[in-house]
Amino acid sequence: MVLASEPQWLDKDIEVEAELEETVVYAVQDLMSQVWTNLLHNSIKFTPQGGRIAVRLQTLEQGIEVEIRDSGIGITGEELPRIFERFYKVDKARSASGGGSGLGLSLVKKIVDLHEGSINVTSRPGEGTAFVVRLPQQLK
Repeated sequence: MVLASEPQWLDKDIEVEAELEETVVYAVQDLMSQVWTNLLHNSIKFTPQGGRIAVRLQTLEQGIEVEIRDSGIGITGEELPRIFERFYKVDKARSASGGGSGLGLSLVKKIVDLHEGSINVTSRPGEGTAFVVRLPQQLK
């Protein structure tokens, strides 16, 4: 996931740090790939030139936790509760390209839910955003 996005983050001179523990999780690989790709691409899209993105995967007692944290433009407290809604787009002025359908994060949430996991986001305008995905190692 991180290496596949290398051209995009190199193009913006973004420093990417990855701290990934080796682990095994039972999940649908193609669906989880969409989760990681969407979250990483959003981080790249909303992180300014010369910014920083950190990806961390750690094993927990009951599963795994993946955090994707950026030094991007952030999301206001008013908009945070709505970012997982279908077709919801945070202020179009946030994106230089203005692109996107507003479906990405709603699909991410749906996929994580299907895997009996959770996704949380914290963000501060001007300081960046962090998405934390927790997944069980095995589905029930």
